[in-house]
Amino acid sequence: MRSGSWFAAIAASGALVVAAPAVARSGHTAHPGHPAHSGKSPQSHKCASHDAAYVASGQFVSWAATQSGTGTWTGTITVHVTRSNHHAASDKGNDVTYTLSNARVTFGDGANPPAVGDPVHLVGKIDELAKHCTQAGTAPTVTIRKLHIRAAKH
Repeated sequence: MRSGSWFAAIAASGALVVAAPAVARSGHTAHPGHPAHSGKSPQSHKCASHDAAYVASGQFVSWAATQSGTGTWTGTITVHVTRSNHHAASDKGNDVTYTLSNARVTFGDGANPPAVGDPVHLVGKIDELAKHCTQAGTAPTVTIRKLHIRAAKH
């Protein structure tokens, strides 16, 4: 093949590749099962409640819980919170009572039954809204999923 005809063959194939998508898009219609989008959602989902991680730890104060299954407990526990993630920051430095509903509870060596001052680690979820959203009368709900109690070091 001569160099001139080789160049012509490449140019012709490139023209077909470029022209094919243009032809395919000209007769494009909307999907029959999908509504036309105006670019904006009819209702914002940003102010809907969503779950966020809730992690706190501190010292055991008291509890009134009963075993509800293998390793799960239901009742309440009061903890003096000394550490937390930013979702639990408002509880730091306070005695907080948490409600347990079939929460997985593990006890370290010598921590069953727990004694006042034993280290406690709680993991759960908190319902929250976006920062700029406000709904009067809506308090966030904390759901504790996991609780670990260790014996205090003496």
